[in-house]
Amino acid sequence: SGINAEYGAIVIGGMGIIVFLFLPTTPQAVGLAPPSQLRREEDEERLVRSLQNNSTQLDSDSEDGDLRDPNSIPGISFGDALRIPGVVEFAVALFFAKLVCYTILFCLPQYIHTITIGGKVYDSTQSGDFATLYDIGGIVGSIVCGLLADKTGCNALVCIVFQCISIPLLYIYYTYGGVSFMAQLVIMCVLGFFSNGPYALITTAVSADLGTSEQVRGNSQALATVSAIIDGTGSVGATLGPYITSVLISGRSGPKTFETVFYVLMASAGTAALCLLRLMIKELRVARARVGEDHKMRRSPVSYTLLGKDL
Repeated sequence: SGINAEYGAIVIGGMGIIVFLFLPTTPQAVGLAPPSQLRREEDEERLVRSLQNNSTQLDSDSEDGDLRDPNSIPGISFGDALRIPGVVEFAVALFFAKLVCYTILFCLPQYIHTITIGGKVYDSTQSGDFATLYDIGGIVGSIVCGLLADKTGCNALVCIVFQCISIPLLYIYYTYGGVSFMAQLVIMCVLGFFSNGPYALITTAVSADLGTSEQVRGNSQALATVSAIIDGTGSVGATLGPYITSVLISGRSGPKTFETVFYVLMASAGTAALCLLRLMIKELRVARARVGEDHKMRRSPVSYTLLGKDL
């Protein structure tokens, strides 16, 4: 309703004013040193240690010019950003992930209003209230997805698992969501848990992952270009999803109105998972090598003894 829209506008506007007034724009605003100064101090410490150890060569990071202010480093072109490993995969995956999430988010109240749940039809207001459980499940799913990614170090693997689980959940929700009121709420909440997790993880953790790339590391302008490509591609999917839904349900009525929409959502979730398949394989190889090195170290107690003496 109009009142709900006004309340939302007031909350968003109020939070924007709070952010504008109280969010520090630079580290210096709160008495902290800028990143360039911290890196310079670290380089000086490494130089002192290398001289004390009669080292003849500085750390490779110093040779690469870490003393430069990252803001003075020129950005990269659009084509160079696309050639960075992982950018295209994450961008396309985010396109389909946001298509699924935003289509469900905007069309769920209308879908609930058109079906019979436990032999009862709910009005638009009640349908909108029920649809908030999808957001609640998405909040919890985003947190759990981030925790799993931090624990495993395999962002693509976690995203693929969540997306693959969301595919049968979409079918279950469409087929059995109207059996009872409780089934509708539980399946909706679980669906939000698994479908929102990858979308939130890609938009937050991808920048950190790409920051380790040689083309981006230490270059804030290049990192901004990469993040803009990924987020912009995802926004296109978020816009396209509801539009496709409106075209598919136009002129249709009855319980089968959204059948094609759910099949499109399942195909989109599967496509998002396929886009990250190559990155998942790479992550598993790295994790396997890391486990092998740890196992080798545990079988070599002499290495720990020498390390203890050095320390």
